[in-house]
Amino acid sequence: MKNKFKIIILLSIFYFLFSLQASATSLNLVSQTNEIDIGSQFQVDLMLDAEGEDINAIEGSIIFPKNLLEIKEIYTGSSIIKFWVERPQMNAEIKFSGVIPGGFSGVLSPYYKGGRQGKVFSLIFAAKTEGVGNVAIKNAKVLLNDGQGTEADVRISNFQFLISNQIPSSTFQAPSSKDTNPPELFTPEIARDPDIFNDKWFLVFAAQDKDSGVDYYEIAEKRGSNITQNYAELRWQAAESPYLLEDQKLKSYTYVRVIDKAGNTRIVYLPPTVPWYKKWPVYILVGLGLVVVLLLIRWLWRKSKSQKNLF
Repeated sequence: MKNKFKIIILLSIFYFLFSLQASATSLNLVSQTNEIDIGSQFQVDLMLDAEGEDINAIEGSIIFPKNLLEIKEIYTGSSIIKFWVERPQMNAEIKFSGVIPGGFSGVLSPYYKGGRQGKVFSLIFAAKTEGVGNVAIKNAKVLLNDGQGTEADVRISNFQFLISNQIPSSTFQAPSSKDTNPPELFTPEIARDPDIFNDKWFLVFAAQDKDSGVDYYEIAEKRGSNITQNYAELRWQAAESPYLLEDQKLKSYTYVRVIDKAGNTRIVYLPPTVPWYKKWPVYILVGLGLVVVLLLIRWLWRKSKSQKNLF
């Protein structure tokens, strides 16, 4: 009996040591409160704990009981995600997918002392009626920044809550009410790829907003010799990256307007661009012009020299 007990203890120790060495990350749904009054709003943050790993990309979805909660806002401000493949939207199932160029290994988090977590995005919910439920993470996947897209083990921590009319009303304030700063400066790029838009020219762009988060983008194209300062005259249309350019000859100014969730705006632009292989007629004309000028100079020099010899 004693030997059996010793074996169980040894196996438990080995299992504990092995668990410490295994590479893993965690996705956690956290909030300042889990007891909410009916009609009150509260914030739930999706946090990534790299736990010593270097993370390159994450994806998954968030589900919640629609009979108890109503999703009011989604904020991506201060997100560790630099490029959204699928930006979270206010749907019954909130899907998300994003990339972290250069990787993420952890930042100090205010939620856990000594913890190193990064915010993915924030959800603002309103409590509809009394009940108990949870906001849960589904189909989560985390990829390592190892050049091979290795999938890391993921531990999930969901958020459980209680809604009751016996709980004092909260004084929750949405992040957007304090945001007066425009999104950060960014630089769009024009590119083409045989696998995207049938090898046509397209625009790629990604802006960041550290306060309330990016809400949406608009794009306008206009031909002309000078950039316009009257943005109201432009024909703006909603857009997502990558965006297929209307002017495939690249002779237009391309304007990109990004608006954050607080209504702040930033506009950037790209001047007309002509691919080098479409400029060869110009190069030929310039080259011929130089040849003509050189021949003229040579002829004038010889004529001047011959006139001097006559005297």
